[in-house]
Amino acid sequence: MDGRIHTETTGNQGQSAQPGELLSVGTLRAYLDMRGVLPLGVHAEVSRLDGGVSNVVLAADDGATRVIVKQALPQLRVSELWLAKRERAISEAEALTLAATITPDSVPVLIDSDRDNCALTIDGAPTSWSTWKSRLLAGDVDPTVASRLGSILAKWHGATFEDDAVANAFADYEAFEQLRVDPFYSVVAERRQELAEPIAALKARMGATHACLVHGDYSPKNVLVGDGLWVIDFEVAHYGDPAFDVAYMLNHLLLKLIHVRYSTAQLALSANSFWDSYREAVPAELRPDLIYVLAHVGLLMVARIDGKSPVEYLTAHECDAARMIGSRLLLDPPDTLDRALEIVTSGIA
Repeated sequence: MDGRIHTETTGNQGQSAQPGELLSVGTLRAYLDMRGVLPLGVHAEVSRLDGGVSNVVLAADDGATRVIVKQALPQLRVSELWLAKRERAISEAEALTLAATITPDSVPVLIDSDRDNCALTIDGAPTSWSTWKSRLLAGDVDPTVASRLGSILAKWHGATFEDDAVANAFADYEAFEQLRVDPFYSVVAERRQELAEPIAALKARMGATHACLVHGDYSPKNVLVGDGLWVIDFEVAHYGDPAFDVAYMLNHLLLKLIHVRYSTAQLALSANSFWDSYREAVPAELRPDLIYVLAHVGLLMVARIDGKSPVEYLTAHECDAARMIGSRLLLDPPDTLDRALEIVTSGIA
C-alpha cells in the first residue's frame, strides 16, 4: 500500500471531497484538515502512490509527519470486471488495530478510520524503505526477513486462535470471497476444468475452517523493509483458515524463484526459513498440514497465470513453467517443502 512510485505531486489544495467521493491529490489536503490528521495551515506535499489495483493510495508530508491514506475502490483496476465491497477498508482498520496489539513494531500505526468514505489513514514508512517484492525481484534476497515474517504470522494466528471475540469481529467472509476465492479458485476451476475437482475440495475445506485471524494478502508486496519491517494491507482479513496465509507467501516466493534464476538458492532458503519459523512458533494444534498447504500453493501459482490477476513479471516461458509446476503441486502435493522446491527447480531447468 505504501508504494514507492510517486506521481502528481502537489502542495496544498483548496478543493474538498464530498462524502462518498473518491479522494485525489487535489482533495486530500482538505480531507486531512476535515479529519484533523495534520495541523491546520501547515503546507504539505501530496502525492499519489502506486497502491495496486484495489485502492486509491495517497501520501501527505508536512515535513514533520508523513501519512498514507488508503481508500477502497468499488471496482478493481484490471481488464476484467472485478467488484468488491468498499467496507473492507473498515475491516482493514480493525485488523490493523488488532495486529498492533500483538506485534506493535511490525505494522504501521492506524491514525484514522473513516467509515463514510471507506478510507483509513496510517503512519507512512520512511521514504528510504521499499517493498520486499522489489528487493526480491532485484536479487536482494535476505532469508532473515522471511524468517521474521514466519514468526510474525505465527504470533497473529496463535494469539487469535479459537478467540470468540475475534471470530465475531471478523466473521464477514465476503471481501475475501470477492478478492481471493472467486478470482483465484473459482475462475481457475472454470478455465482449467481438469483441475476443478481438487480446487473444489480446497475451497470446501478452507471455507469450513474458522480457526484464527487470517491476513489474506500475506505477500512480499505488502512487506515494507528498511531499518525495520512492516506488514500492511489487511483489507481481506477474516477469521478463517491459517493455511491460506502460509500458502500465499510460499507461492510468491516460489514464483520469484522461477523468475530470479541467479538467486534460486537464497529464495529456496527463504521459503524454508519462512516455513520453519512459522511452524516452530505457531501452536501445534493450529499448525496446518503441509500437503494441504502445498496444494493451495499449486492452485495459487496457476491462478497467477490463468486467474483474474496474472503476475506481471514472468516471461511467457516462465508462465508456462509456473502453470505446469502449479498444476503438479495441486494434483499431487508432496509432503515436504524441499520436495516442492525440487519440483520447481526441475520445472525451470
